Amino acid sequence: MQPAQSSVTTLLKQILFRPIIKHPRLQRFWSQLHTVAIFAMNYGGGGLIESSGEQWVLAQVVSKVCQGVREPLIFDVGANVGDYSLMVRELVPAATVFAFEPSGAVYQELERRLAAAGQSANVKAFNLGFSDTKREVALHSYTADGNEASLLSSIDLRLPTQVVAVEAVATEQIDVDTLDHFCEAHDVTQINFLKLDVEGHELAILQGAQRLLAQGAIAMIQFEFGPANIYSRTYFYDFWSILAERFDIFRIIPGGIVSIGYYGEHREIFLTTNYLAIKKQGS
Repeated sequence: MQPAQSSVTTLLKQILFRPIIKHPRLQRFWSQLHTVAIFAMNYGGGGLIESSGEQWVLAQVVSKVCQGVREPLIFDVGANVGDYSLMVRELVPAATVFAFEPSGAVYQELERRLAAAGQSANVKAFNLGFSDTKREVALHSYTADGNEASLLSSIDLRLPTQVVAVEAVATEQIDVDTLDHFCEAHDVTQINFLKLDVEGHELAILQGAQRLLAQGAIAMIQFEFGPANIYSRTYFYDFWSILAERFDIFRIIPGGIVSIGYYGEHREIFLTTNYLAIKKQGS
């Protein structure tokens, strides 16, 4: 923790830990203030590409970094039907995109949309998922409030604890590989931007990319953290432990990114939020 942050935290504790501040009559106010503050920091606002800040990251960070790269390569892991991949092609036109979607039916729609947009050559689709080992696993599909929701498909089974009524309705067997093995097999030596949106399985994918991370072969990583991490039993601390030594980590908000200078338990907020990790100089 930085000295300035430590002194501020100490002062706040001295003030806010007084019994009068924690009086039962004030708890409803503090609870409402807590909720408002979380939403104001964009926790829970990471679901839509256009409004979450993801579009801003592509336009203002990824595109500028890729300008100095001869043949930039972007991995869209958890591509679904291709909305993100198509936005990458619009905002980072020099990049080649590898789009990975493990569900058979969703993959077919991904291919159809890429062809309709004339992007089949620039966006290479793979009917494949990633994890910490190469194997076959079950992929669960859901309905949300009775409607099909392919964006929620997950390897780790969701439990009925969300405000939205999510119900598992189907399961299919899919192939998953590790990023290390895939990149070795396809002669990929550098990933300029790795986007992970796999409903709680992001940590396992990073665990399957230890060689790439150790070699500094991934320049930037965007990962989602939220309710799905409850079901996969993963914490923000796990991501911090893997990434913080080699990457500067930021929380993505509409119109910008906010630096996360240190880890604290208060970072464990299970509302859909996107984070950006940028490789440190010399890492």
